[in-house]
Amino acid sequence: MSAVPEKPTTGSLSGSIYKLSLPWKQIFIYIAAIIAFFYIAGPFAWIVISSFMTSEETMSVPPHWIPHEPTLMNYSAYWNPDILNTLREERRLTIGGVVNAVPIALRNSIVIAFSVAFLNIIIGSLSAYPFARSQFRGKTTLLVLYLLTRMVPALALILPVYLVLRRIGALNQSWGLILMYMTFTLPYSVWILKNYFQTIPRDLEDAARVDRCNWFQAMVRVILPVSLPGIIAVGIYSFMASWGEFFYAMILIQTPDARTMPVLVSQLSTELGQEYGFLTSSAVLAVIPPLVLALIFQRMIISGIGAGAVKG
Repeated sequence: MSAVPEKPTTGSLSGSIYKLSLPWKQIFIYIAAIIAFFYIAGPFAWIVISSFMTSEETMSVPPHWIPHEPTLMNYSAYWNPDILNTLREERRLTIGGVVNAVPIALRNSIVIAFSVAFLNIIIGSLSAYPFARSQFRGKTTLLVLYLLTRMVPALALILPVYLVLRRIGALNQSWGLILMYMTFTLPYSVWILKNYFQTIPRDLEDAARVDRCNWFQAMVRVILPVSLPGIIAVGIYSFMASWGEFFYAMILIQTPDARTMPVLVSQLSTELGQEYGFLTSSAVLAVIPPLVLALIFQRMIISGIGAGAVKG
């Protein structure tokens, strides 16, 4: 005869339930992550939402997250003079000049940032390749000197830089700002690409040499395609460093037609006063280009910087 299984008693059930333990560590991590997310993303989300509100709605008490009357006027006014004139008449504003300068500053920042990124990729690749593949006296010393140049405070460099740029006619010029930005982005680009090139097997270059490629052809046809994550990482880093730079742009650029977005946004905060719609929309326009690039190339940025940081 088969034995009949015994039914669990009430005491055993309560004991098993009592023994169940909650994953308190994971719960704490999730709660901390949610709090950190809202702490970081909350202010930016409020700026984006406020950019679609009217001036009166942004100052309403209590504040609300969903616009009652969403509008695109805070963005359209930058490119449509008729909308800007209408807003000036309705609100009695005197902000035409500074608002009209936003598209110009946005264009200047895009041109300068992309130029710096392109030059960093070209010059950084040509400079990093010999450091990664060749052995010569003073190699490590030269690499360290590249990074030591970044340890000099910007305040100590601004006077000689200003005098040099004035001597060559580069003040109030976009190309002068590009030259200045190259001085503090190129050392990092060389280090990242040098370390990334060292992760590539030499067998690929040897195969290219068998096919009668010189060192330049081997680098262009073999090394650079394989090093695309590192190149993208260098380009994005150079773009972001140039896009958000404020100190040199404020000192070296004095004409309205050559101002960049960080400088103009700082002036908007003082000239627009309580026109929070224009302030928030200009902040959103200043954030969009680097944010879009970071989202598109985030995997290459992580792999490129990670590989360049591990191999040394």
